[in-house]
Amino acid sequence: MQLRPSFICAIGGVALLSACSSVDNSGMAVMYGGNPLTYGSSVNEAVTGAEPTTAFGKALKAEYIAYAQREADEWYDFFDADFFAKKAGKVAENETILPEDPANWRFDAEEIAQKRAVRDELIALLDDGKREEKPDTAAIAQARYDCWIEESEEGWQTELISQCWKDFEAAMAELRAEPEMVATPAPVAAAPRLFTIFFDFDSTAITPVSERVLDAAAEQWASSMSNVTVVGHTDASGPATYNQGLSERRAAAALSELTNRGVTADKVDSEAVGEGELLIPTPDGVREPRNRRVTISID
Repeated sequence: MQLRPSFICAIGGVALLSACSSVDNSGMAVMYGGNPLTYGSSVNEAVTGAEPTTAFGKALKAEYIAYAQREADEWYDFFDADFFAKKAGKVAENETILPEDPANWRFDAEEIAQKRAVRDELIALLDDGKREEKPDTAAIAQARYDCWIEESEEGWQTELISQCWKDFEAAMAELRAEPEMVATPAPVAAAPRLFTIFFDFDSTAITPVSERVLDAAAEQWASSMSNVTVVGHTDASGPATYNQGLSERRAAAALSELTNRGVTADKVDSEAVGEGELLIPTPDGVREPRNRRVTISID
């Protein structure tokens, strides 16, 4: 990985800072900024320190240590290696360590909103008992999310970014899945899988993050060949009539991307609701990134 400007400053006598700007993990008083000079001691402390008492904690610690070692051994990124080694150490102390907040990384406002929506779903599943029910899968989901965040900020290892996202989505699918019923009086239809892509203001352009979501949706469809519903949305800014047309164009853009990925058009129902079904309720005229979206439901 590239040599960070902060490392250059450290050589000149300026205090060394991590490439990862996260220092408090969303409000927690946990200092674990990365430092290439302390990587060895950080990973050793994490490895030899006390084991977490929960199955999730043990699995998450192992995931972070493995990622830290890969950052150092394969990519020579000792900033982020030390960062995740220290994060592993905090897990070993039985602290509740959350997935990385994208606001603490170098993303613009649109990317932060999109990535926070993903993070919010992950945290909701973890807090809903998935740490206890599926500790290994929950640990993979959190570690791969953090990998996706860190690699997306750097932005140059596209294959790794894609792999982190695919691993994260696979783990999330398992966390979302309802437990099998031992015996049921009648077959119960599986809940539809829902994928969401977000758009910039007044735009129908598919972002790189949305490209990966569409890839995952197409892969899910290919495994079932089931029906797909595409619904376009806008936020509440602008006239309602204009927003209706914009939501139609967004739905059409998503449909085009899905068919390019092999989804057959006769399996897709497409509709648009303009600003009529806001994900985040706002007054009229308010711009809200999470409302500028297309949902893709696969039966």
